[in-house]
This record gives sequence, C-alpha cells and structure tokens, in this order.
Amino acid sequence: MISEKSRITQGQLAFFILQTQIGTGILSLAHDVQFVAKGGGWISVLIAGIAAQLLILVMWLLMRRFPSSTIYDALPRIIGRFPGKAVAFIYVVYFLVVGGAVLVRAAGIINKWMLTETPRWVLVVLVVTAAAYLVRESLRTIARFYLLVSLLVPLFFLLIAYGYPKVDYFTYFLPIQEAGWGNIAKGAKQAVTAMYGFEMLLVIYPFVEGKSGGKWKAVSLAVGLVTLFYTFVTLSCLIYFAPEELAVTPEPVLFMLKTFQIQVVDRADLIFLSLWFPNVAASIFSYIYAGANGLGYLFHKGNHKKAVLYAAVICGIVALLPQTPAEVDTLSKGIDQATYVFVGGLPVLLWLLAIFRKKKGGGEA
Repeated sequence: MISEKSRITQGQLAFFILQTQIGTGILSLAHDVQFVAKGGGWISVLIAGIAAQLLILVMWLLMRRFPSSTIYDALPRIIGRFPGKAVAFIYVVYFLVVGGAVLVRAAGIINKWMLTETPRWVLVVLVVTAAAYLVRESLRTIARFYLLVSLLVPLFFLLIAYGYPKVDYFTYFLPIQEAGWGNIAKGAKQAVTAMYGFEMLLVIYPFVEGKSGGKWKAVSLAVGLVTLFYTFVTLSCLIYFAPEELAVTPEPVLFMLKTFQIQVVDRADLIFLSLWFPNVAASIFSYIYAGANGLGYLFHKGNHKKAVLYAAVICGIVALLPQTPAEVDTLSKGIDQATYVFVGGLPVLLWLLAIFRKKKGGGEA
C-alpha cells in the first residue's frame, strides 16, 4: 500500500508535471520550428499542445483502469507477467536516458553561456548528487520542492516581455502562412517533443489524492499552461529576430535577452539562466525518480529508495557519454524518436489491450 506521506494533492500533481515539462526545449524551440513552419511556428506549438492533451487523455483512461497501480504494476496485468516486466524495464531505460539527455544539454548550455571554464563532468556530478539527495525522499517532499521552484516561472515572462516595447510587431510576424498549413502541421511534430514530461502521470497517478477526474484536470491544466508559455516564448522570438537570424540562432531566447539592459543589469540572459537551471534540474529529478521507481518495482519489492543511487549514476553516465555536439544531437534525435513510442504509441496500445482483454483492478504501487 501507498504510505500517507507519499501521497500528493492534485495541485501538487499539476506543479510536478509543469516542472517536468519545462526543460531545455524552451531555449531552442523557436529555432527548431523555424526551419519548417516559418512565421507560423507559434501555431505549431499550439497544435503540439492539443496533441499533448489527447495523449494525456489516453494515459488517464489507461491509468484509471488501475487506480492504485503505476505503469510498472499495470503492465503485467495487461500483457502478462514476463512481457510486462520486460516492457517495464524498457520504460526504466527510457526514463533514465531521457534524464541523461536533458542533463547533457543543460550542462552544455551552462558551459557555453556561464561557466565556460568548468568541465562538464563537474556540472553533471553536482546535479546527479542533488538528485540522489532529493529523489530518495517521498513524492510529497519532491512535489513541495517543485512548488517552490514554480514560483520562478512568472519571472521568465517578465524578463522576456521587458523587450516588447522595442519590438516591431509586424515586420517579422507576417505572413503567418508563409510555409503553408502542411508545414505548420509538420512543425507541430517538432514542437511536441519539447513538451514531453507529462508521461510522469503513468508513474505518479496512484500517489495522487482525489477522484480520477480531478487528476486529469490537474495534468491538463499544467500542460495547457506550458503550451501557452512555450507559445509566448516562440512568438517573442519570431517577432524579435529576422527569419534568417532565427534559422542560425540555436538558443534564440538567450541571444534575445543578451541584448536587454535592465537598469543596472547588463546581462539579462545570465539572470534568466540562473532562474531556468533549477527548473531544468527539476525535470532531470523527475526522470530519475521515474527510473528509480521502476527499478524499485523490479528489484527491491517496490522500495524506490534503494534504487535511487544507481538510477542517478546511470543517468549521469548517459550524460557523460556524448563528447561532441554532433553526438549530443544524435542522442537528442534518438530520444525524440523514442518519445513517439513511449509517450504516444505504447500508452495507446496498452489502453486498447486493457479494454480488449477487459483488464482492470487495483494492485499495490
């Protein structure tokens, strides 16, 4: 059974999902969708948000059939004991590799913009150590930390909006349909991979108090807020940079903020990074928690604390493996492809199988 101190409220669930979603994608999303969608990139982000809402609905319908089970507990009930544990292990690998990919990109950005002389392995070790310290605690403790970190998010809006009085809103914004609706739809495929993180619902669903409908509303609200935030950031970059500039600017948000001078602050981009890093660290912590939860289910009779240390170490090793920017890009592209399977394909397939085989019930988490 789930202990009382591990349970979280539906509000904490919303902040947990929100913090997991805000990762490295915020810095490069406008650049990524520019190649395909051009001036309609912000519409691509909105379409991606709608797609994410549909995936959330499927995950919620799946987990509602197993109200006291995580995805790891539900898998053997749906597809059998041994296949279920095999897929559960693959999900563990997915979560830890995604955490490592987010970590290596975050460390690279900090190396590039702030700590240029600090070896990347030092940043990786610091984040992994902090993760091992926090993630071994109960889910309620983790959620409370995420709530505190979420207070930094409104400052992102203020920093980016500071430059709006200096922007010519229509020079680069129009025409919206420059690339055509087909390419805008293709841009949504690029944008949806920047929003992953809501799949944490598969792991923390049974720990959330209240009725199932409230859980769905909490996750849907979190993803809706992230969608609006990402749309705002993408639109800000589109109206600030010329299309040719945006296509060759890998982190347009930081380049934009670098030009802002806020009273005595000469480098607004450094302020933004200082606020952004705790948020991206929370995303890494979530993936390590999800991986440790799965390892605890497979090898430690459901006790995730015993698996936290080596889950964090595996995540750190994944982050240290890529040595060049090309290798980091290869890892990121591989994760993007895997996301379609583990966030899109598998939950839909498992839900349909559960309906077809009439599988439902409790089960200990």
